[in-house]
Amino acid sequence: MKQKRKSSPSRAAMKLLCTVLGLILAVMLGVTVFVQYLLGQINYVDSDDTTLLSQLELDKILGSSSQNSGDISFDSHNTQVGGRGSPVVNILLIGQDRRENESRARSDSMILCTFNKQTKQLIMTSFLRDLYVEIPGYHSNRINAAYAAGGMSLLDKTLEKNFGVYIDGNVEVDFNQFADIVDLLGGVEIELRQDEADFINEETGSTLSQGVHALNGDQTLAYTRIRKLDADGDFSRTNRQRKVISALLDAYKGSNLTTVLSLVTKILPMITTDMNSIELMGHALELFPMLSGAELVSQRVPADGMYTNQTIDGMAVLVADMDATREMLERTLLGIE
Repeated sequence: MKQKRKSSPSRAAMKLLCTVLGLILAVMLGVTVFVQYLLGQINYVDSDDTTLLSQLELDKILGSSSQNSGDISFDSHNTQVGGRGSPVVNILLIGQDRRENESRARSDSMILCTFNKQTKQLIMTSFLRDLYVEIPGYHSNRINAAYAAGGMSLLDKTLEKNFGVYIDGNVEVDFNQFADIVDLLGGVEIELRQDEADFINEETGSTLSQGVHALNGDQTLAYTRIRKLDADGDFSRTNRQRKVISALLDAYKGSNLTTVLSLVTKILPMITTDMNSIELMGHALELFPMLSGAELVSQRVPADGMYTNQTIDGMAVLVADMDATREMLERTLLGIE
């Protein structure tokens, strides 16, 4: 009697392999579609989009000295922090307090977020808006005028020329959108002084007092705008901004993937960037895993003892010791002891 032929082990294994491969391809396709959907929610801008301004608009932003001074030869520094082959990635966070009918205003907040892949640090460096710097193609002015005159591209060139830092990409958030983002994240826990609480109460109709509070978006925005309660003005204001970002990062360090994706889906439409989708994906895959264990470091430019207060062309400005500041940035951003 003839016996029924059994399926060979190799044929069964082949069927199983094909099934597994099919499932993997289906998952990859689904992930690709979802990622493309997420990236499609972001507002993209060309890094060289300088939106031509009239001479009248330039004069309003830069004063009577706005006339282009011709090609400026960039200083050649011995070192540049960032760029190809560097262990750091520099992403500039731009906060803009745009008024109604304005297409682009001065950059009210400039925080350089440096991810050091070797030291596992995230260094947040605020550049104060009254810094007096050379603006490529124009006469010297406050640093926040660079963004108004030439967008992200000119601001990047200004930072590179004056401070020797290479900017890998920019992320811009309007202040009102920042308040919405804080609300989406469930607020932020901040310890307030009584005078800070009084300021927020006056701005938002709240009833806060001295102590630790979970601030909502409007309260947080008012907190980050406080400038006149301290003798050092913008120095304390930028410190508050970094404190808020640090608190938000700390609160979500241990979040699971589902929570993160849910938040990201809602937040992405509120930001604008000059990075393309490939650059964003590359940075996200490389940097997101290190966030949970990254040491957060906070600093500002100019640092104590590295600037003088001066009045130039009728403007009260901060004139930094550029050599000392570049050395400080190289040391802190690269993790040099």
